[in-house]
Amino acid sequence: MKRKQLVIIAVGLAAVLIVIGMAVGLPSSKQDRMANTPDTVRPATAIAADAKEETIEQDSAHRVLRFLEEHPEKASITILRDGKKLAGREEHRMMPLASTVKTVIAVEYAKQAAAGTINPDERIKLTALERFYLPRLNGGAHPAWLKEMEAKGQLKNGTVSMREVAKGMIRFSSNANTEYLMDRLGLEQINQTKSDLRLQDHDPIYPFVSSILIPYEWMREAQGRAWDGARNSNSAKAAVQAMSDAEFRQHAQMIHNKLARDTSGSYKRNAAIATWYDREFDRMNTERFIASTTADYASLMSKLNSRQGFSKAEQKLLSEVMEQLMDHPKNQEWLQHSGQKGGSTEYVLTLAMYATDKEGHSTEMAVFFNDLDPFTNASLQNMMNEFKERLLRDESFRKEINQRIGVQVEM
Repeated sequence: MKRKQLVIIAVGLAAVLIVIGMAVGLPSSKQDRMANTPDTVRPATAIAADAKEETIEQDSAHRVLRFLEEHPEKASITILRDGKKLAGREEHRMMPLASTVKTVIAVEYAKQAAAGTINPDERIKLTALERFYLPRLNGGAHPAWLKEMEAKGQLKNGTVSMREVAKGMIRFSSNANTEYLMDRLGLEQINQTKSDLRLQDHDPIYPFVSSILIPYEWMREAQGRAWDGARNSNSAKAAVQAMSDAEFRQHAQMIHNKLARDTSGSYKRNAAIATWYDREFDRMNTERFIASTTADYASLMSKLNSRQGFSKAEQKLLSEVMEQLMDHPKNQEWLQHSGQKGGSTEYVLTLAMYATDKEGHSTEMAVFFNDLDPFTNASLQNMMNEFKERLLRDESFRKEINQRIGVQVEM
């Protein structure tokens, strides 16, 4: 029998590279497919099997497993299967979330839409989204989403529905859509929902895209100096590094408010980010990024998978946003429902997913990687598809996960 595959149409994981002289990244993601990954990627890192062990670790799923096993300082994972913990390694370590944090915003969107606080069919002007768009800093996600909206006839007189804005935040991981929703939903309400979801170890959610303009804001606005990215970058880096987390978030919120009012786009033009944003700034931003644990996000995935704690109206909206991969007929053949959100920067790779198959088996996983080199990051992404598929479909592989990196539970 031909093995069934989970066909991921949602945008889930990818290296996000910014082409500004050198490649740097921001939280985002590109298309993620659950498919057999050709075994042609040969990383020059510990992911690849040694020549003498090639026959043992020859498939992508086992290479990911080996990396998790051998690099606990760079990886955290929690896997639940049918309500029991299958694996848990470094699961309470705080790790940067990248775009996986957008799941919490999706939950708040569903709550407010179900309550009538916002109307999912409201037409949103594209110019309102554009205010939060920083060109070349989202891996092409926002333009790709706009292109699909146009192809599907969703754009009307320069507007798109709030519903599609939320779906684009998850499927295409549009950062502009994300910050727009932060503005409309309210960060206080989003962070309250984070608490209501009982995410025990989770940083406050703040406008993480706006935060990359902090060096410009600090130098030109706070310090009253003319901004020259090349000349002022060192002093700006020192200033950003010296900020407390609270100060960093306050600056990000201030910039977010300015972008929301920047109808002419002059603030972004004057910031001229393409002339100064480099790997050092990117690394600093990554180190400040919203963090949580795989234990928390596996718990969140379990709530989404079990449909517990949400009204019927909320669940309908959540499924529409989080489970877009279920639009594919192949997935409908063997899954009751499934959803996920992933993200990456040049150094970070994250994924939180859930699925319930037609036999009633539930699976939730959160896996976070940090402090990766770009080549390892890209290699892990290429291999993650097979790891997810084997986790969902292969009992012997699940037993191996449990034996090698898991907690000992009755299988």
